[in-house]
Amino acid sequence: MLSIKKGRIVIYRLFDIATEINLSIIEKSAKEGARRLQFSKYPYMKALEFTNPPIAFDLPPFTKDLFRRAAKVNVIAKAYDFGVLSIAFDLPIPEGTSFQELESVTQSLENDPSINTLAREYTTMLMETLGGAVVNPDLKEGLIEDYLVFYIQELGEDIKIPEFLSRYDPTRLLLYEERELSRFTRQETLRHSFSYYPDDIIILHIDNAFIIDPSGSFDLPDILEFANAQIFELRYYDNMIDKELKEIYRILSARRVSLFSLREYERLAKKITQTITDITEVTERVNNALKVTEDVYYARIYRTFMSLLRSRDLEVSIREKLQIVMNTYKMLHDEIAAKRAYMLELGIFILIAVDMALMLWRR
Repeated sequence: MLSIKKGRIVIYRLFDIATEINLSIIEKSAKEGARRLQFSKYPYMKALEFTNPPIAFDLPPFTKDLFRRAAKVNVIAKAYDFGVLSIAFDLPIPEGTSFQELESVTQSLENDPSINTLAREYTTMLMETLGGAVVNPDLKEGLIEDYLVFYIQELGEDIKIPEFLSRYDPTRLLLYEERELSRFTRQETLRHSFSYYPDDIIILHIDNAFIIDPSGSFDLPDILEFANAQIFELRYYDNMIDKELKEIYRILSARRVSLFSLREYERLAKKITQTITDITEVTERVNNALKVTEDVYYARIYRTFMSLLRSRDLEVSIREKLQIVMNTYKMLHDEIAAKRAYMLELGIFILIAVDMALMLWRR
């Protein structure tokens, strides 16, 4: 039976905590243990380039019962300049653990409510610690993104990836299933797989990833975490535009633009302009946070994962909704301008009428 000699499970929880996190302030204040994220693995580390690399922190560990024993769980946080904070729980896999045991433990972790509770507690603590670096702090209730990475550094046997896949099917592990799955499901689940050397592999899935990497480099999990942070923030602003549109439609449907409500609609037009500016600025910052410079191994994994998370659909959705908001602003602006022109014409007419009345009275 195949077993694991060295590995870990990394559980991620992502939160939107602010409009921005000023990473320069964190660096200047020299927070203990703070470090900029950078890739380490040659020859393809230059395939991706951070615009403003996130800052990682080591947080106090805790003990949890795993694999029928007490295990020390390390906690790492990453702060992203576009306002996302990621909490990662690094759970060790004991030497000699079988993949069947790993499946069982993973299923219990998937249904463990304490993970979200602990992640939120760490997030609240870190927000207080970072202080002024967190711009407009606001921990969004009910807004959380989860992801999980199975990271195997060494198997119990020295075998290549083709032999490993012939002896163990990672599909059940990735789908948190207990029953054997169909051939179609297995093929679809393993479709997004990449290998660079004969002894490494990464299998991408929308909820998790399976990695075997004897080098011990954590570049690949960091790429997946970064992509999740980007998508998480884009989803937040996509939902935010939906709410803004509902509010705009509610106000506009309540009553038409009239001479007596110009001030109210001028305020609405100003608010729409600010919304367009803010969302455009943030989404551009998120989209440009990581640049693909070369079409090599890391870049292909990043692009495939972003495609798997439907980043293009999100970008199109945000762009189309922003266009609706802009069209609404133009319509409102034209309506206000027309009412103002009418008021001006009415004022001129009244002045002429008053002037004529005075002339007749004087006669």
